[in-house]
Amino acid sequence: MKSRILNPKRTKPLIDFKGLELDGGIYPTDIDGIIEYRDSEYIILEVKHSKAKVPWGQRLCLQRMVDDFTKTGKKAVAIVCEHEVDNPDKPIVAAFCNVRELYYGGEMKWRPPDEPMTVRQVVLSFRRYSKKQKGGKK
Repeated sequence: MKSRILNPKRTKPLIDFKGLELDGGIYPTDIDGIIEYRDSEYIILEVKHSKAKVPWGQRLCLQRMVDDFTKTGKKAVAIVCEHEVDNPDKPIVAAFCNVRELYYGGEMKWRPPDEPMTVRQVVLSFRRYSKKQKGGKK
């Protein structure tokens, strides 16, 4: 599997959100990945080290994005996955990360997957579910 990172050196600089605070404590959050699929589905990825928690504000942002996409009639899921890569020079392959929890549009709750799954497995499962909901189209 070939990497999609075109310029790895440009992924290194940190983005500092200082100066963007709103209401005494609301700062921008980052999202590690998002797939917009044919104007009908959204898959949002947040990748964390296995020892790191998702901050409350970031969790709320992911949740609200899924809810907003769902309100417009699109299928959406937020996936929080984890890795155990400690070397900052070693890439983390998101597809192989273990899924910690999911937030599906319509369910209105965070939950672990029904069985241990990688991000790739959840993405494929979500695609099958979405296709089935559309009556097998696409």
